[in-house]
Amino acid sequence: MKRNVKVALVGNPNVGKTAIMNALAGTNEMVGNWPGVTVKKKTGKYHFRGFEIELIDLPGIYSLTSYSLEERVTRNFLLSGEYDVVADVIDVTLLGRNLYLTLELLDMGIKPVIVLNKTDELNKLHFSIDVQKLEKILKLPVVTVSATKKEGLNNLSETFLRVATGDIKPEGFTPIYSEILEEAIELLTLKLKSQVKSNFPFNLRWISIKLLEKDPEILKLVERQLLEFNLILEEIEQIEKEIQNRFNLDLPTFVSKERFLLASKVAREVIDSSEKEITTETLSDKIDKLITYPFTGIPIFLLIMWLVFKITFSLSEPFINIIDQIFSNFIPGVVENLLSFLPKPIISLINDGILAGVGAVIVFLPILGLLYFLMSILEDSGYMARAAALWDNFMKIFGLSGASVIPMILGFGCNVPAIYATRAMRSPYQKLITMAIIPWISCSARLPVYTVFVAAFFQENRTAVILGLYLTGIALALFFSALMSRFLYRTEEDEFFIELPSYKLPSWNVVINETWIEVKDFLQKAGTVIFAVSVLIWALASLPPGVEYAGEKSFIGQIGKTIAPLFQPIGIEDWKPVVALIFGALAKEVVVGTLGTLYGTGESGLVEVLRTTFSPESALAFMVFTLLYTPCVATMAAIRQESGSWRFTLGVLAIDLTTAWILASITYHIAGTLF
Repeated sequence: MKRNVKVALVGNPNVGKTAIMNALAGTNEMVGNWPGVTVKKKTGKYHFRGFEIELIDLPGIYSLTSYSLEERVTRNFLLSGEYDVVADVIDVTLLGRNLYLTLELLDMGIKPVIVLNKTDELNKLHFSIDVQKLEKILKLPVVTVSATKKEGLNNLSETFLRVATGDIKPEGFTPIYSEILEEAIELLTLKLKSQVKSNFPFNLRWISIKLLEKDPEILKLVERQLLEFNLILEEIEQIEKEIQNRFNLDLPTFVSKERFLLASKVAREVIDSSEKEITTETLSDKIDKLITYPFTGIPIFLLIMWLVFKITFSLSEPFINIIDQIFSNFIPGVVENLLSFLPKPIISLINDGILAGVGAVIVFLPILGLLYFLMSILEDSGYMARAAALWDNFMKIFGLSGASVIPMILGFGCNVPAIYATRAMRSPYQKLITMAIIPWISCSARLPVYTVFVAAFFQENRTAVILGLYLTGIALALFFSALMSRFLYRTEEDEFFIELPSYKLPSWNVVINETWIEVKDFLQKAGTVIFAVSVLIWALASLPPGVEYAGEKSFIGQIGKTIAPLFQPIGIEDWKPVVALIFGALAKEVVVGTLGTLYGTGESGLVEVLRTTFSPESALAFMVFTLLYTPCVATMAAIRQESGSWRFTLGVLAIDLTTAWILASITYHIAGTLF
């Protein structure tokens, strides 16, 4: 008998799939990317009753259409059949909304195990769910769990095994919609059956529904299979005309509405009837009125962000000092004592190249770790979804919709996934604008640059300065989007939709796990990209043979001196910061590492060197330039891939460089009158 079981976890965002994986698999998790895309792939393994159960956490989605990258990844995996069990994780407090996806799975021919999560929150909401009745309606096994309290997990694992071994055989019910929609589905199914090949691998009823929803990938699939595809299109057009005449709705909206109505009907039937009429405004509703109302929500958002930065810098400072001492004094001393038999160039490579470069970046690990930790708390508590909803109407002022909010919020972590997140946007012009402005959203890689310059010149006002840089990037991005929206052709954009999860105390397992993923990614960069760049910089600073290390006659000195005059208007006289900016085009984390390598010092020593190299006004201008100039190579590649245009990509590069130089120059001269 097969002793390993693959379980695919599917569900809406914020339903607790990751929490269930953490509770079951513990630390036995692996994180990577799905093949060929930037969407994260999480898997975890654990043992139960002699079986190895592998959990595959599919991206959180609201439906199985193909508009977003996450939806395509999830649907393609489900169609692949590379699993033994599908677990449909449902937030029990949002039963009706979550059952929409369940109906799509059933339409698709998949018969999942229904996992009702967050059952511990039902008492707070004063209603209960008839689990047996839900099982009877859906004809599927239903398991209740609380991932955060680790309740019901043994029963869940038992159900996985029983389904995988055939002890339980879910029958699954076929969702039946209104008469007019069922007639349309039946008509298309019959036409498809008469044309497709006998080995066509997909459920024809599901294909018919997706054609009515005008799913772009299914339309392409069917077009390749049928010789008379135009007849199918004509039939769909005729059905849509009838729907528009009778209901004043387009066809995809009508199908979605039908599925919502059926999902709501099922939910009403299983929710305890004595509680259905409760309409009392909850504490969560009252908080939402305050947090999502622009005049109060925006100041609250800014206050929360200020507190995040304040806590981050205050708590991380002692750890930064310890790490700096280790990389600046202890390790170099050990290297010189233990490896004194090695040639001086090798010792110089280790101390002046590798340790100075990588160490100058690793020293900021406490800052980034704390920042990721606090942001994960906000995400898991339910606040970040409110932040996205809060800015929706505000974004429309600048020619964008709420669909742009999520990519921009992602941009604070890293610009690369933020660019790929624009795939979910259906308006081509808004997608282009959003891609163009994301590089001005200050990613976490820029934070080490701000930190070291703030430590040198603005220690007393460090929180205000760094928050000001973040707000500058946001303000410029919105100004530019408003400008671009006046010149690009507009198409109607779908209304922005995001589920507002229930407020809850963060799951510390989830928060710590997400923080570790981000920290590990940063460490991998420090160990690969920054390491390689540090060695390259050391070589350029040491050659040709016989020159002073990082001197003007070295290769790197010659490069820097050639370009340095361009930076005099922003107050930069020394060529070394110019070289740091050049290498920063590879990855922004490299800027501080390059400065550390060129000046041959750790973070504390670098602070002292910067005070002799920069003035406060030129330091501020340098930070503004770092905020706005060329995106990193990975971000540029993502823009090229998503826009499909080198012209657009190079245009973004030219605009960013020009804007950075102009605003940095203005900053330098205005600041000169203040300091």
